Amino acid sequence: MTFPALDRIEALARNLDGWQRQLADRMAELEETSAEGVSDSGLVRVTAAADGKILSSELNARAMRLDSYSLAEEFTAAANRAQEAAAARVRELVGEVIGDAGGGPRRSADHEGR
Repeated sequence: MTFPALDRIEALARNLDGWQRQLADRMAELEETSAEGVSDSGLVRVTAAADGKILSSELNARAMRLDSYSLAEEFTAAANRAQEAAAARVRELVGEVIGDAGGGPRRSADHEGR
């Protein structure tokens, strides 16, 4: 007698080592991942880590001509974009590993057209 569920569990167990290696690789990549955000005017550029922490900011010299309110808005917009881009990269990397929990890691081509 064949048990399809048991066969499925055995197949998942065989793939577990590969998934663990992929996850470790992705985790290392996540630790090094950062993303950049730029304000609408292009005068402020911010870099954020995968965890959302602001790593750096860069102001164009022309930004110093802005009033404090406008400069704050520019910085906030750039920081939000950097954090959103970093979060999107995290989702992408994690999705590559856990994308299809039943059939193995999903590749980028698997989510085209969705």
